[in-house]
Amino acid sequence: MGTTAVILGGGYAGVMAANRLAANGRPGLDVVLVTPEPRFVERIRLHEYTAGTRADATVGFDSILHPGVRRISDAAVEIRPDRRTVQLAGGAEAGYDYLVYAVGSAAGTAPDGALRIEQLDGAAAARGELAALPAGARVAVVGGGLTAVETAAEAARSFGHLQVSLHSAGSVAPRLGTQTRRSVEKSLRRAGVELRSGSPVRADGDVRTGLGADIVLWCAGFGVPDLAAASGLPVNDVGRLSLEPTLRVRGQDRIYGAGDAAVIDEPFYDYLRMCCAAALPMGADAAGNILRALDGKAGVRHDSGFRGLCISLGRSDGAVQFLSADDSPTRFHVHGRMAAVQKEIICRMTLRWIRGEAKRSGAYTWPTGPQTATTAAAPAPVTRS
Repeated sequence: MGTTAVILGGGYAGVMAANRLAANGRPGLDVVLVTPEPRFVERIRLHEYTAGTRADATVGFDSILHPGVRRISDAAVEIRPDRRTVQLAGGAEAGYDYLVYAVGSAAGTAPDGALRIEQLDGAAAARGELAALPAGARVAVVGGGLTAVETAAEAARSFGHLQVSLHSAGSVAPRLGTQTRRSVEKSLRRAGVELRSGSPVRADGDVRTGLGADIVLWCAGFGVPDLAAASGLPVNDVGRLSLEPTLRVRGQDRIYGAGDAAVIDEPFYDYLRMCCAAALPMGADAAGNILRALDGKAGVRHDSGFRGLCISLGRSDGAVQFLSADDSPTRFHVHGRMAAVQKEIICRMTLRWIRGEAKRSGAYTWPTGPQTATTAAAPAPVTRS
């Protein structure tokens, strides 16, 4: 009798997990990817798509998935652990022996008159509205994180006839080191972006009126689907699925999590933020621990870290902040055209890593995380494959 592994979510974590499982070539293992998206969305390129500097921010699933992965074009509405089934929006049920919860993050709530670009449909709507604006129209980007920074820079450089402003409650790109942040602010100003930081934007009424803008791109905050909470699975205070360090759900021996919608609920792992750089290793490790479970072996603790943060500030400008493994900034940074090239390389490599995993299970490797007395004493994951 075969084994079915169902992966919920066709983003970075889900596709990586599906490829690691399917490419393993294990006899009798049926790998099923459940996603409502018709194509894989490169979310790290949505700011380019919004500003019209990229024709498409999607690629076909057939070009990145292992051919042995069976894809179901539907969305999960409830997980039933007692029956090991997933209820789908279309009315069908998907049975599983092992489940990977990788449904990703969703755009948070935006006020009236604002557009979100963290999802493809919002980016497409913003793209159309930006292209239709007359000379001198005002574009307000709200948020202080990297999505807001990249969107503001890309829009300002692409639409030189528009007036672009960036509104943040605190400092711009607070994760960056002081020197890197100052350089990013200078680049934004050179691009024509007016920086308005230190004053929260009121979200009551039509936000366009409050900001005096013709279009508002809202890049403040992410949310996660409520699927885990609605299914009675343990979640944290913002609805992210709670995991053990092995990426297994506490109290469930057949459900694993990966990516933005899941969180390892131990203080040591607080450094893992919601991003592609964390999602890919989590997806790979979740799949790896399912394979270990099939062999009767214990799962390994997740171990991933950071090395750098690449920021796009237009097609020919950027910044690279080098990081310690725990995501804290170091004093090393690069700016300008060289940084823009590095950012583009990383974006291209992301798809290459996913495709490489489809060819050989275990091909994808990643930087290790910060070391503590606990992790140093634990058996080292000699090969992250």
